[in-house]
Formats: sequence, structure tokens, C-alpha cells
Amino acid sequence: MEPMMDDPSFWTAMMTLRDPAYREPTDDELLKLEDDVADAAHELARAISTRESAYRANGQEVPNGVVTSPDWGLSYLYALHEIDGIVKRLADRYARTAGATGATYAHLGAAWGGITKQAARLRWPGAVRKPTDLADGAEPFELRLAGGLAEIIQLPDEQGFVWEATGADGTSGQGREPYGSRTEAAAYAGAFLARHTKAYDHDPVHAECIEPHYTADGYADCDGRPL
Repeated sequence: MEPMMDDPSFWTAMMTLRDPAYREPTDDELLKLEDDVADAAHELARAISTRESAYRANGQEVPNGVVTSPDWGLSYLYALHEIDGIVKRLADRYARTAGATGATYAHLGAAWGGITKQAARLRWPGAVRKPTDLADGAEPFELRLAGGLAEIIQLPDEQGFVWEATGADGTSGQGREPYGSRTEAAAYAGAFLARHTKAYDHDPVHAECIEPHYTADGYADCDGRPL
């Protein structure tokens, strides 16, 4: 059974940093990761290689030896560069998510190959936020769900939290009033994002519904589907 998400103890446990947060990966796991990255780069290189494109445009089968050409090697290198950029963007996103919910710069540094907390602070300035940080000068906490994005913002002078979101279907919305905690605001924002996906087919009567509903199994949307 899904955990009772309307139970405060669930959120208390979820927002408590577990130590250790992760284990060291095995050699087999690292080798599989390397193979997966190599395969992803290979797929992109094949798609963007002008040499391969010329073969396909002429209706010819691409020979295996094409990978030995210097221009195909440059295509592969370009693909690796794109992967490197994606890794940096994902690292920035998850460092800020972890920092906004309890991780310290020491934790971020340890997770990023054992760099110092000072180096982590330079790499992700402003990522670690104290519970007393206010909205002024502080970045919102981001919640990504079902292809949409919500921002949980703390109001000045500890007046609560609000949210603004745009679902995957392009619909935008915001909280009607401040919430008492970041967790509560995130629950309402998550309900909105879950209802505004590109593929979600729901009753038009509830098209503007943004409030999660509480059931015996936790949060659910207006149609009774668990969030």
C-alpha cells in the first residue's frame, strides 16, 4: 500500500536526511553506466553524422567502418559534449533540490566526488538554504512532476509558502493563499501538475481543480487517481 501522504510523520521522515544517503556503486554498476553513456553518445553521433546522413539519403546501408572516419569521431565527440552539458544541468538541479531540503555543502561536496564544502559552495552558490531563509534574495524550491514545473516560494517575514506552476499541457496556476509549510505547498502544487499533463484525460468539470483530495490511501486527484 502507498504510504499515507497526509500523515505528518510521512513527510517528517521524507525530509529527514538519511545518513549515509547512498552506497558506493559496484564495478559492474559503473561499467553498465559507462556502457549506457557510450550507447547514448553513439546514437546521437549516428543521427548527426553528415557521412551517415549521406549514405541514408542515397538509400545505401551505412557500413560499419564509418565509425573509423575522423568526421564520425568528431560527431561522437560533439555528442559527448552535449552529454557533459546535460550532466552539468542535472547536477545543478539536484544539488539545489538537495540543498533546499536539508543537505549541507559538505554533503554536496562528498556526493560530487569528494570536493570540499568550499568548492561545493563555489560550484552551487545559494544552493543550501536554511529554514529561516526568506524569499528575498533566495531562489524558490523547484518541484518537477509529470512534465511540469512548480516553484515553492517562502514569503518574507515567515508569512508562509506559496506556489506557482505550469503543467506539461501549458496550463499555469498558483496557490490561492499562503500555506503553513513548504511540504503543504508542494502537495498542492503536485496535485496541480498531476492534473495538467499532456496525456491526462479528466472530467472538464474539474479542469481548474488544484487541490489534492485526501483518501484512505493518501493524496488523490479529483478523479480519485493517486498522486
